[in-house]
Amino acid sequence: MPAANEEEWYWNDDEPEFAATPLEWTRIQTVLFANAGIDIAAYSNEQLGMGLNHLIGSDAGSIPHMANDPSVPLADAMRMMQAFPNLWRDCIGPRLQDVSNPIGACTAGRLGYVCYMWFDVWPTFRTARHIPDWCDALWNVFSEMLDVPCREVQVAALHGIGHEVHALQREDIVERRIARFIEAARDDTELVAYARAAASGMVQ
Repeated sequence: MPAANEEEWYWNDDEPEFAATPLEWTRIQTVLFANAGIDIAAYSNEQLGMGLNHLIGSDAGSIPHMANDPSVPLADAMRMMQAFPNLWRDCIGPRLQDVSNPIGACTAGRLGYVCYMWFDVWPTFRTARHIPDWCDALWNVFSEMLDVPCREVQVAALHGIGHEVHALQREDIVERRIARFIEAARDDTELVAYARAAASGMVQ
């Protein structure tokens, strides 16, 4: 972990450069997501947050765009998306299940930031939102995330839905799914209000 005022590990010019094709990067992410509960269990929350932030953010250069590259078959990109819920269910959810922050507070360190901001900064879907398969895949991810027994993950799903609900082009389905979620979460007034806002695309 970098100390105060030190650069992140991925800016170290002395480290050997890792090169992979877009298809290889897509498959790397597929395996990472699918086995997240086991393969990265040894890392701390801060280490995991740092690594995932590199994976999804602009500092990662072209990595978040690899699955959208024309050389990557759509089937491979969809396998990555099918594995994506495992990251939330098997890794992020268990690590943050005891966190109960005001929505948007992002006080759970690097991992909490990544959890809440993933769909704000992740450009992968924005590049492919015109492709119906991608819309189906992301909606399935959001729906599965709402079932994860971790409030932070549920908030992340709602945050993502709020930003992408119009691009997903399934307002009726979203409204019905949110209604079921609200029924289950009815004792959490803040979460219920956020869910209603997300269904209307009214989140920050």
